[in-house]
Amino acid sequence: MSDASRTADPPAPPLPPGTIVFTGDGSGQNVQINVKGGNIVLTQGTNTTTIPLNDVVPRGLVQMSWAVAASVIAVFIGWPIARAVARYLDRRGRAVRADNALEAQLAQRFDAMERNIDTVAVEMERLSEAQRFTSKLLEQRPAAAAVPVDTNR
Repeated sequence: MSDASRTADPPAPPLPPGTIVFTGDGSGQNVQINVKGGNIVLTQGTNTTTIPLNDVVPRGLVQMSWAVAASVIAVFIGWPIARAVARYLDRRGRAVRADNALEAQLAQRFDAMERNIDTVAVEMERLSEAQRFTSKLLEQRPAAAAVPVDTNR
């Protein structure tokens, strides 16, 4: 065996999943970043620093992200539903108004027809009265005043 194979370092153990590695500053020590539990763990060589995740992400930012997500959902889902309901109510209102207008128009036409029928009845009564009067006059007329009809024509 050669000297190079005897002095080679054993391979480094595999890193845990989700570990990010940055090359060091030339000292040969890499910086590893890993998330364990609710903390961010930074490791360089033998030095380890733990940063609580709550210190990295402010609580207000989490609340604001939930508020933005809820607003987006409301806009993309709630707005079309609200428009559909408004259109439905508007169409229903138009139909009711159209029905009411038709009903009012029919009532006006029936009133006009009733007045016209009453007028025709009065005129028919006048005509029948005039006919009775004429018939009565013709009955009371003397026979001598009758005009002879010429049949030779």
